[in-house]
Amino acid sequence: MITFVRMFENIKLLFFSKSSNRQLIVASVVLGLLTLLAFKSVITHPNKFLVAGGDGMKNYYTFMYHVKHDSSYWHFEGMNYPFGEHITFTDNQPLLVNITKTIYSVFPNLGCYLPAVHNLAMVLGFWIGCFGIFLVFRKLNIDFVFSLFAAVAIGLIHPQMERFHAHFAMFYPLLPWVFYHLIDIWRDKSFVKPSIYIALIITVGGLLHMYHFITCGILCLLAGASLCWTKNEQNSKLATIASLIGIQVIVPFIVLTAITSLIHPIADRPNNPWGFFSYHSYPEGLLFSYRMPLFHFINNNIIKIRDFDMEGKSYLGLIAIIFILWMICSNYKVWLWTYRGINNLWQSERGRFGFIAIVSALISFGLPFTISGLEGLLEYTGPFKQFRSIGRVSWVSFYAFNFLAIPFIYNKIIHIDDVQKRWILYVSVLGLMVSEAWFFKHEKPINQNEISAYDCGDISPLPINRNDYQALLPDPYFSVGSESFSWWDQGSNVSQNFELSYRLGIPTIGGNMSRTSFSQAWILNELTNDPIKVPALINILKEKDKRPLLVIESKKDIHDPRSKLTHWTKDAPIVYENTDYKLRKLALSSFDSIVAKELALLASTTMSAPIAKLSLKKTKGQEGWGYENWIKVDSTFTGQRMVGYWIDAPNPDIVGGITQIWLFDGNDNVTQYVGEANRFNYTQYGEGKKMYISTPIDIKPGVIKMVVRVSIGKQKEKHFLDIGEVVIR
Repeated sequence: MITFVRMFENIKLLFFSKSSNRQLIVASVVLGLLTLLAFKSVITHPNKFLVAGGDGMKNYYTFMYHVKHDSSYWHFEGMNYPFGEHITFTDNQPLLVNITKTIYSVFPNLGCYLPAVHNLAMVLGFWIGCFGIFLVFRKLNIDFVFSLFAAVAIGLIHPQMERFHAHFAMFYPLLPWVFYHLIDIWRDKSFVKPSIYIALIITVGGLLHMYHFITCGILCLLAGASLCWTKNEQNSKLATIASLIGIQVIVPFIVLTAITSLIHPIADRPNNPWGFFSYHSYPEGLLFSYRMPLFHFINNNIIKIRDFDMEGKSYLGLIAIIFILWMICSNYKVWLWTYRGINNLWQSERGRFGFIAIVSALISFGLPFTISGLEGLLEYTGPFKQFRSIGRVSWVSFYAFNFLAIPFIYNKIIHIDDVQKRWILYVSVLGLMVSEAWFFKHEKPINQNEISAYDCGDISPLPINRNDYQALLPDPYFSVGSESFSWWDQGSNVSQNFELSYRLGIPTIGGNMSRTSFSQAWILNELTNDPIKVPALINILKEKDKRPLLVIESKKDIHDPRSKLTHWTKDAPIVYENTDYKLRKLALSSFDSIVAKELALLASTTMSAPIAKLSLKKTKGQEGWGYENWIKVDSTFTGQRMVGYWIDAPNPDIVGGITQIWLFDGNDNVTQYVGEANRFNYTQYGEGKKMYISTPIDIKPGVIKMVVRVSIGKQKEKHFLDIGEVVIR
């Protein structure tokens, strides 16, 4: 054992010189080899897809379509036809995709290897991120060998690893590089140069995905706040903090805002994206892996641990958890509660890591807005409420806790006098980190798929001339990401559209993006309305292009027929059919004839008279503020009924509002409840932004009372809804 320890000491001494360029070369090579090992399947088969559907497939489609088919660099034309969308709002990694598009314009053969470019960019990002972690550990006085393997261990469990399975643009671990330059600032070096580096990192990150800007920006703001405890004079201190934030955060914000707002500007993107109160983190998300054996043992045998969305999970790793427990159980809690102790702590590097770790964790929990009764405060936070997935701020706390815990434990180990005991602990701790990381990664293996529709060349030609059509029309229709209308994927019909759109090089009228223009979403989603008026979209298309639409009618399992477009497409001639879908040729002029036929049918049909009408009143009930009222029910109500009303919907919040219906028996017990968002039950558009909501309900015998309520999310007394009379037919 002693011989082994001495040999290990000699190997380590080769790499202790901090000024040696040999270290950087060896580290880059070793990290590269470990990266190759961790992502062997991706590197050996880089042109395979990492997913087969869902958001991940959308990421591939937008990347590949933009490279091969879009006519400009910043406007995506493949969805939301005829409007298109800024590529930032399609999860399209603007920086990577435009570099690839430029190279493709010179070397078109690259088009056969676009999945490989996409996948290998992430592998390269992992290597760069691990190198940044390594440099941070070296700056924190951890030796070469420990830093090297600890960097890979942290890299394999960092919460962004989940993005290797979807939402790929958020995978890149940039935060370690921001920490690296912040340490230089904390050590009283010139703050200008490190701040410029940080600004460049944040700008590059924002051009991959805006959440890189958000997380790195919050880290810089917290780092700036931590300088409040320095011993500089107050005026000098505030000027320094203002300069830091100006360079590190404000400059990238201006650049990124200019790119997203001035290039193809949209004035009516939604201001209140859904998700803040669903996609936040929890303490359990930091302390438990939710996949390793230790978690399952605790969950099954000791205490049931609540589960929640992936966005709230940022497992810190065993070493960081051991450190946290150590701090809680030691005398530090006494020392910390003295004013002098706190003041001295925050002035130290370790204290700043702790401050950032704790505060970023609290922010990721959504505090204070997730405290019952304080939810309404979020409305007054301006841009902060735009952060749909606030749980992602826990990425910051993940790194901060580990950059605090690992050096602390490392220093405890290397100062043990007993050499043999020292190296046993050294190897044990490092072995624990690496083995945990390796098992953590392999608990969720990488699944690779071959999708022939994206293969280079037309391996199975379709009898379709792409030049004969101006766009695809999906049936059923899909509309995802507008924060108002929501027609989700059914039976992989979204992937069908992506494949055919990419293959033919024509856009789809469907949309799967984020924060889409409300007015554009309003126009496009009129297609699902009853055919009593030619949709405004069709009149726009007639002025733009006279060519017909190519309908892709899915044969997959369609569980919600409300998004079907059969009323427009059923009589269009079939031009191609296979086991998955039918392709129909839909002339724009057919919409006029369909509407004329429907109106003639309605004119010759006597509509049944309403059995009751009801006016809703603003009130604060058990569900909070809303518009509601009740009506007595008798036997004439029995059967399938429709509860309908007109509502003015000038913003996405109202389209996303909810209609609720309760039926009561003679004992005042609820016998039936129907509650569904209005975006699923609109059937007509009126003047301006009026829409008719029609909610079906089956009224059974014995019901004596009906309560109808209409509200929007987090409705307050000040909110006004222009609701017409409720009609029950």
